[in-house]
Parts: sequence; C-alpha cells; structure tokens
Amino acid sequence: MELKAENKQINFWKWAFLTFAGILVLSFCWIYMSIFWFSPHVPEDAGRKVSTKDMVEFPSSTNKADLNALIAHYLQDFQKDNDADITYDVYLADDVVFTAEARFLGQPVDLGLNFTPTLRKDGVVVLKQVDLRIGALPLPVSVAMKYVQNQVELPDWVTVSPKSRKIYLDMNKLELKGGVRVRVDALDLKKDDISFTLLVPTN
Repeated sequence: MELKAENKQINFWKWAFLTFAGILVLSFCWIYMSIFWFSPHVPEDAGRKVSTKDMVEFPSSTNKADLNALIAHYLQDFQKDNDADITYDVYLADDVVFTAEARFLGQPVDLGLNFTPTLRKDGVVVLKQVDLRIGALPLPVSVAMKYVQNQVELPDWVTVSPKSRKIYLDMNKLELKGGVRVRVDALDLKKDDISFTLLVPTN
C-alpha cells in the first residue's frame, strides 16, 4: 500500500511539472507568433510626412527687448569680424535708433539718428530719418547720412540713401548661420508687434 501511495505522489508531481512546462512552451510560442507572424506589417516611414520644399518656414514673434539683444549680439560679431574703425549701436524704441561716436574736424562727437521703419511688400525694411543728433554741430541731415554711408562699416544688405534720408534693409540678402534666412512679416514698434519667419534650408 505504501508503494502505491509513493507512485501516486511521484506521478502527480511528474504530471504537474509536464503541465507547467507545456504551458511555458505554449506561452512562448504564442508570444513569438504574435510578434513575428500575426502583427501587421507597418512600413518604417508610416505616418511620416516630409516636406519637399527647399526652405522650411518657422513663424515666430518677439518684442523689442528680445530683438535688441539679438541685434546687439549680431552687430558685435559683425564689427569684430570686419575690424571696424567706428563702432556703432542700433536699437529699437518707438523708432529705430542709430548711435555712433563720429569724428568731425578732428573732434569726436556723438552721432544719433532716429528712423521710422516701414515694411515693403517685397520684404525690404525702409528706415526713414526723422531726427538727428550730432553733438552741437548744426549739420544737414544729408551730410550726416553721407558720413554714415562712407565711414561706417555696414553689412552688404544695408543701403544708405542720403538724398532720400532713408536706409534700406534688404532682408532677402541677410543670411544667418547654416544658410538660415529671415522674412519680416510685421513691424510695428509702437505696438511692440514684431513677427517674422525663419526660412531654414532642408538640403
């Protein structure tokens, strides 16, 4: 009787082990088939949309304070790279303000010009001169702007026109690092409404 009880106990553990092993094998086979057989084939680029444009547009907006910081950084690098003899500053208030230390008749004087900006449809920013400060010298505006045109190192996308008292900023010619370009969409300094689009090349 004891021998039969031992055989029954051995058979119980034997079948329990085999059952457990069978469940593990079946579970593994099911997982394997679910992953490699039953799962639908999804292309690697499924759902991915890729622009075919040469330039990708990133609209953005800013304010005068942030743009002044960017302008100062750009001018610092530009004047350093070009080893400019006369340093100058440009910043945005209710107008666009240009300041520099000029030399007239061998004497240093503070030069300040205020411009009202307008945006043309072709993306060119036109700065019209509205105010002049040049020490205590009563110089004509055209003379002061002629001085800026001849003596101040300006980027090639900036054109000074002394006769019309205007400065033209051709943003289409401005190229940042990596070939990035800028398109100005709105420029209202009094309302602090400044928006632009970064054009980033894709190739």
